[in-house]
Amino acid sequence: MRSSWQLFIGLLMLLALSGTGQAQFKTAGIKTRQPASANLQFSSNATEQTQYSYGSYSNFVPAETYQGGNQNQFASHYVQPLNTATPAPQILDETALFINKTRSAMASGICYKEVPTASLLHGSRDNDIGNGTTSDMSRIQICCEGYERNPHIYRRCEPLCDDNCPNGICTAPNTCVCMPGHVRTVEGKCISTCPLGCGNGVCTEQNECRCREGYTLDPVTRKYCQPECNPGCANGRCVAPNKCDCLQGFRQGADGSCTPVCDQCENGQCTAPGHCSCRAGYLKVEGRCEPICEQSCKNGRCIAPETCECAPGYDWDRKTAQCLPHCDVPCLNGVCIGQNQCECKPGFILDEHQRNICQPHCPQGCPNGYCSAPNFCICKPGFIKSGIKGRQSCQLV
Repeated sequence: MRSSWQLFIGLLMLLALSGTGQAQFKTAGIKTRQPASANLQFSSNATEQTQYSYGSYSNFVPAETYQGGNQNQFASHYVQPLNTATPAPQILDETALFINKTRSAMASGICYKEVPTASLLHGSRDNDIGNGTTSDMSRIQICCEGYERNPHIYRRCEPLCDDNCPNGICTAPNTCVCMPGHVRTVEGKCISTCPLGCGNGVCTEQNECRCREGYTLDPVTRKYCQPECNPGCANGRCVAPNKCDCLQGFRQGADGSCTPVCDQCENGQCTAPGHCSCRAGYLKVEGRCEPICEQSCKNGRCIAPETCECAPGYDWDRKTAQCLPHCDVPCLNGVCIGQNQCECKPGFILDEHQRNICQPHCPQGCPNGYCSAPNFCICKPGFIKSGIKGRQSCQLV
């Protein structure tokens, strides 16, 4: 009887121990971890393993640190899964809104190019037809000029800016749009404005720029200070107080101004890069300003408006307004036709020894006499001309 009672008591203790162990096992099976995100998420798989993450609950106590207490109090700390909660709307700041709006308005930068269809195939496929203008050509997408592929998103083409567009967004090739709180200068740079900063000046308590000496407030935006050049900087950019950087096609003159550059502009004025305007009395001929002479400069050249320069061997004659040939010794019975060059009159021939003298010429000669005029002989003393008319011979008396 006593042994039966002891057996009954032993069974009750065994049942109690088994119930306690089961309760401890179930409690130890609940695991909670606080995730990096503040959003509540819930997931369950086929093995019935449940994971929780929770939102902003200041009175939540993870299971690992729970020390017991009122069951209802513990229940108030229970976190509901995400599928029963309404996610809070995402709030973007001004900069994020600006970036999203700017990028949404950007061009895609995608262009199309036709390539042979065979270059896109692997192996021999003679029956494949391309989608290009002809059956053997296919149209593919490429990045337009000035764009490059995004290294992380292959299908996206992004514009290129030489200076990487600091403090801004490159919206097109070499085109920057400044971020909020920044302004674009005349040099194309995005600089911060008050209250963040003030280029070439200081930001006052009224969030206005006070410029340093040699700088003046930008007249357009009035948000940064730009250098001042007196009396100005035409055809250039004022890069520092009273210092001009000339634009392309211009160079700095002695007075500091930027003047246009022409390859050749003699007798004219360079009014624009590569453009020469001729002065009065000049005419542009083959890109040069040539002087104009109403009367042609024969035997010379026109060196100034209505001014001739005679060639060597010629002299300017005011009466005829021409360049006439010059002979150091006058031509006897002839005409000077060049530098010390005589041309004989009809009936005369040039003397063999004195090139400025033209001697009379008798074609049949003058026996016993000498030729005194064209085809006219004078007899020597002791000789007379024959009585036959037209004969020039001289006979002995």
